[in-house]
Amino acid sequence: MKNRIIILMTVLFVLNGKAFGQYCTSDTRYTEVEYFDSTEITTGANISFGTANDHLGNPYTLLMDIYYPNLGIDTSAKRPFIMLFHGGGFSSGDKQSGDIKDLCIHLARRGFVCASVNYRLGYDFTEYGQYKARYRAIQDGHAAMRYVVNNANAVRIDTNWIFVGGQSAGSLLALGMVYADQSELDSISLLYSATATSVELGNLYTSGNNLTNTYSFKGIFNNWGGVTASEVDADEMLPTVAFHGELDTIVLIDADNSFLHYTLNGSRAIHNHLIANNICSEITIDTIGGHGIYRNASSVVRASRASCFVKSIFCNTCSDFYTTDSIPSNCSTPLSVDDLNFASTIKVYPNPFESSFTIEGVEGTLEISIYNSFGQLVYEDKASDGTIQTNLVPGLYFLSIRQLESNKTFTRKLIKN
Repeated sequence: MKNRIIILMTVLFVLNGKAFGQYCTSDTRYTEVEYFDSTEITTGANISFGTANDHLGNPYTLLMDIYYPNLGIDTSAKRPFIMLFHGGGFSSGDKQSGDIKDLCIHLARRGFVCASVNYRLGYDFTEYGQYKARYRAIQDGHAAMRYVVNNANAVRIDTNWIFVGGQSAGSLLALGMVYADQSELDSISLLYSATATSVELGNLYTSGNNLTNTYSFKGIFNNWGGVTASEVDADEMLPTVAFHGELDTIVLIDADNSFLHYTLNGSRAIHNHLIANNICSEITIDTIGGHGIYRNASSVVRASRASCFVKSIFCNTCSDFYTTDSIPSNCSTPLSVDDLNFASTIKVYPNPFESSFTIEGVEGTLEISIYNSFGQLVYEDKASDGTIQTNLVPGLYFLSIRQLESNKTFTRKLIKN
């Protein structure tokens, strides 16, 4: 049995060296493994990226901390970038509070440049007041990103590979940066019989500083956050890795219809929406967890999964994944069996599945093998492109598809509900 497990892990996690981009590396960079020692991480603290008025009209200096592998030790010409925002309900919190700092350090040790960013806090504790607080925070997030892009060369950031995320309110901020535009935010503010937010608080994209740099995002790291349902358009959707507690009463994991003029979709609602539109999404749910899971010392679990998820985007192997267990990440050993160009054409859906799933994108006769998490073969058959019926018990599996004519193999995680 031990040999079988070792062979399976090799089959599942060894890359063949073909890369879709320069960050699809064959080493352990951007994986669950700490590539750099803690002494090799540089911190740029309290970097000012702008000034804006808070909810009381007082000027607020906007600050961020940046964590990155030391420029003299890391020989990479450019490094991908992740911007994170702390939680606190838009009324408290700090870029070094909670475990947002730890997440940045964990990600920097895996090869990324990471920023932990402060934004304006405070509001009048009405529903619309909180809505405006999120608006101000999104303004600050865009100001921070313009600053980073403008100064990217200083710490060798690759502005073609930018990711954003946060915790709680910080995740609402990050998701707003990706999905909310000026007209969408203004239209909801008018439903409160208020002045449009752009008139009262200024333009979404010009507040904080006078920089005009542009950018786009490649993915989202969502920790117990949510997004206004009407903000998300299909053509805007991005790969997302998420964590959420099933029993969260602050940001509901599914749709929250308690607000007067909008619905807030939590992490599972977002996940289901993404996979329905063929956008890869990974979610880890703690079935007994509340608001905030895998925190403090356990934050390394989230950093590792996020790092592996981002690397799957680099390698064009990003796939859907849903789990209620803290399954350890394992993406550090390069995959030797998957021809990545072959793999990129294959779709397996739905995933998770109930009693059947469909395979598309492979021609000819296929050899289908399914292994459980212990490496045991639990299903094997020959089939053509189409629907597979199984009576597996609920759990995590690994699906191996071999095209007999070419002897090419594709492997994917599979979840049975």
